[in-house]
Amino acid sequence: MALPLSTHTPPHIEAQVITILRSLSAAQKLGLARDMNRMADRLALAGIQRRQPAASAYELGYALALQRLTPEQHSHGIALLKGLSLMPTPVDPLALALRVGAMLDTQAIPYLVVGSVAAIVHGEYRTTRDIHIVLNLAPREVRALVDGLREGFTFLPSDITDALARLPEARADGNQRASFCAYDTATGFQIDVCLSSGRPFEIAQFQRGAVIDIPGEPGGILRVASAEDTVLAKLEWYKLAPSDRQWRDVQAILRVQDDALNYAYLRQWATELAITDLWEYALKGQQPPQPGDDPRQQRLF
Repeated sequence: MALPLSTHTPPHIEAQVITILRSLSAAQKLGLARDMNRMADRLALAGIQRRQPAASAYELGYALALQRLTPEQHSHGIALLKGLSLMPTPVDPLALALRVGAMLDTQAIPYLVVGSVAAIVHGEYRTTRDIHIVLNLAPREVRALVDGLREGFTFLPSDITDALARLPEARADGNQRASFCAYDTATGFQIDVCLSSGRPFEIAQFQRGAVIDIPGEPGGILRVASAEDTVLAKLEWYKLAPSDRQWRDVQAILRVQDDALNYAYLRQWATELAITDLWEYALKGQQPPQPGDDPRQQRLF
């Protein structure tokens, strides 16, 4: 399906960029995203050092970790990161994702990488503030998960049990999520973990997940949500909390994947998830209007 081109980029330039993105493997795009994250961290660290010239290495590492968090994440992050021996080191989100994936495979806990990492695999490479993972976690597996995460992450075990307790609510209401956060003890980078509630869409996500090979990296593979399910999940999140970043990811996946997408599947689940209006805007390449707005043409590049 041909999607409209951006009004902000000459069509021939956009076509060339999309062609390049289609030529890159998932591993190549994830590698480029890793380089972008490292550059972003180095620039952020330079700004912190300029503002705090007398800061110790620990203080710099702590400030850099907090700078990666959104305002909504700050209170939880501050409480868990304070006192850790964080170093001002550029983060490697790909290595972290592979490490978590390998741990979950070892513990035989089914997982899917979703969110920004999945969007990079299927769309354009970019920086990311965190790594989103969905777990199909049984109560008997909680101890194994806690033990596995303790190897390199800080978190509250009570957050996991609280997330399990919220599963019935999340199953009954698609607007609710049963989730918790863990933070890398070396860099403070956040891992956002959502527990699958068993909704039909989540069952379909796990059935359609793809195994992505990452040659030459410890761990070697990631289990990633499909392109279609990544689009649908991001449209669901957009419905809950409109975000330019979410919409850009949707547009990038639609344009890069194009005819490779299963549009019948997308239409079916857009109806099931009550996001048909957002799906129609996405197909037109327009961001839905906010109150008082006109539809906006999405700028991809």
